[in-house]
Amino acid sequence: MEKLEKYRLIIRQILTNHATLEANNSDSEIEGQLIFDTENDHYQLLDIGWDGLKRVYDCFIHLDIKDGRIWIQRNMTEAPSLSLGNSR
Repeated sequence: MEKLEKYRLIIRQILTNHATLEANNSDSEIEGQLIFDTENDHYQLLDIGWDGLKRVYDCFIHLDIKDGRIWIQRNMTEAPSLSLGNSR
């Protein structure tokens, strides 16, 4: 498998695992939405939904592949959730 395809596969697996964990640990109206733009190599996990009357739209993880390298544009995996107060 070529390096770029391997990076794409790994990124998709990481984001899918985070989305699955989020879905299993949440009973809220906020969903994890995966975005895989394999043509332009942009990959995101978004939190989208409602927290009561408050609209939630947050980029949880954003990774890009540029010039054969993985760029971490945003990584909130260790930050406490401001909207839900949960432990992710």
